[in-house]
Amino acid sequence: MHFFAVQYQIAFSASVKGAAIFAGGPYYCAQSGLTDAFLMCMDGLESIPLSSLEAYASQQARNGDIDSLGNLTSQNVFLFSGSLDTTVSPVVMHSLEQMYKDFGVTNVKSNFGLTAAHTFPTLTYGNLCTLSYLPYISACNYDGAGNAFKTIYGDLNNAGSPVSANIITYNQADYTSGSPSSISLASTGYAYIPTGCKIPSNNTCKIHVAFHGCLQYAGLVSTQFVANAGYNSWAESNNIIVLYPQATSSLLLPSNPNGCWDWWGYNSADYALKSAPQMAFAHKLISDFIQKY
Repeated sequence: MHFFAVQYQIAFSASVKGAAIFAGGPYYCAQSGLTDAFLMCMDGLESIPLSSLEAYASQQARNGDIDSLGNLTSQNVFLFSGSLDTTVSPVVMHSLEQMYKDFGVTNVKSNFGLTAAHTFPTLTYGNLCTLSYLPYISACNYDGAGNAFKTIYGDLNNAGSPVSANIITYNQADYTSGSPSSISLASTGYAYIPTGCKIPSNNTCKIHVAFHGCLQYAGLVSTQFVANAGYNSWAESNNIIVLYPQATSSLLLPSNPNGCWDWWGYNSADYALKSAPQMAFAHKLISDFIQKY
C-alpha cells in the first residue's frame, strides 16, 4: 500500500521527519518493472537483493538525484504488516525493516503480529479485520493512524473529534507540468485542515501526507480513506495538516489499472528519483502547503 511513501521519504529525506509504512517494501524494490514488483515486492517468492537496492540508493545520493541517506538516521519510522496479508507478504516488510536499520535508522517501531489481512487498520471503521476488499480499511480494534502519528511526532494530545467541514479539495493540476491524467493522477486531491491551522502563514502546523494504496483512490472508494482512515481525529487535536493526494486508474499511457502510485516505473524508469513525475508532483504539493500554513 505504501511503497511510494518509502520512495518519497528516502528521495526527499532532507525535508522529511519520518514515515509510517503499511504493507510496503524497500526503496527501489521493483527495480526494472512488474516482474520484480510481483515476485519480490508483493508475493515474497524471491529474495529481495537488499545490498543491490542499498547500493543503488547510495549511488543516486552521490549523484544528487536523491537526498543524502545520512538524513534518515534521525527519522522516526512506523511499520505495519498484518499477519494474514497475502497481497504484500510480511517477509517483504521484514526486508524493509532491515533496510532502515542498514541505513542507520534507530527508531523503528514495527507491528507485524496483528491478525489482519491486507488492509488499513482502524479502531472501528471498515470491514472485518481478516478480510481484504474495498475500501481496504478494516475495524481491527487497532488505531493504525494513531500509532503512526505517535511514532513520527512523539508526545501528542489525545485524538479529538474530526470536523467534516475541514476536509477541503485542491486542484492537482496546479502541481503538475501537464495534465494530471497523463501521469495517472486524479484532477482533485483532498486535505484535512485542522481548525487551529486555518490562519494563513500561521507556520505552527505540521504537514503529513497520507498516500492511499492501490484500489483505494477516491474515484473508486469515494472519500472513505480521506474521512475514515483515522488520521483526521489526531490531526484536529494536534494541528497536523493531512494531505490526501490522489492517483487514479489509467489503462494505457500509462498502464495503471488499479490506481496505484508509481512504485515500479509505469511513468518513468527513474520512478524512485526526485525528478520522477509523481515524486516531483508530491514535493511541489507539500512545499505549497508548507508555504501557506
